[in-house]
Amino acid sequence: MASYRQRIAEGAVRDFPAIKRDYDGYKLMLDAKALAGGCLYGERVDGGGVTSAADRYLERYDDSVLRRLSALMLGIYEPYCKLPDEERRILALRYWRKMEVADVAAELRFSERSVYRHISQALNRLYRPVLEVQPLLEDWRTGALK
Repeated sequence: MASYRQRIAEGAVRDFPAIKRDYDGYKLMLDAKALAGGCLYGERVDGGGVTSAADRYLERYDDSVLRRLSALMLGIYEPYCKLPDEERRILALRYWRKMEVADVAAELRFSERSVYRHISQALNRLYRPVLEVQPLLEDWRTGALK
């Protein structure tokens, strides 16, 4: 049975692909908005002052939602990247490719017991970093981040 700490880290690892998708989609939306915000002569569609597409493109980095999504994504992914190779591969297969433990063990030629041990160690290592972005994660889950 997984401990509370492991369930916290496991939830973040499971949610990571959706967080990354939201980040990429939001960034693309801001890119399109920045590039489509003016016409040939640099006039703004909303009647504001003249700004270039390049200025609008750079302004997108001031968006608070993009910064929060980026902090959340990096808060999970950077600690994941610091895990040993075996643990990273096991977590990726188990949670991102949604494979059963027996299938992960067969894929990597490990015993099931070894796979469980690596998962447990990896989730314990990820607990503290995930705890730091837990408020952002909860906001993302409830939709309050956007």
